[in-house]
Amino acid sequence: MSLGPPLVDVPDVKRKSTADAQKLLTDAGFKVTVQKAPFNLGLNIVAAQSPSAGKKAQPGSTVIITVL
Repeated sequence: MSLGPPLVDVPDVKRKSTADAQKLLTDAGFKVTVQKAPFNLGLNIVAAQSPSAGKKAQPGSTVIITVL
């Protein structure tokens, strides 16, 4: 019985640039959704991520990053 692919750690991308965060997450096997923070400052720095760093998630699942 297979439970699907093993879970992998979600990398910590907080305080990284949007481009760096997307590359790290896609290299780790995740899809990325970018959301602008309600108080977006145009800095393109990741303020939050879901699931959070260190959590385990299925490869191919989506990590939402919120950028300032």
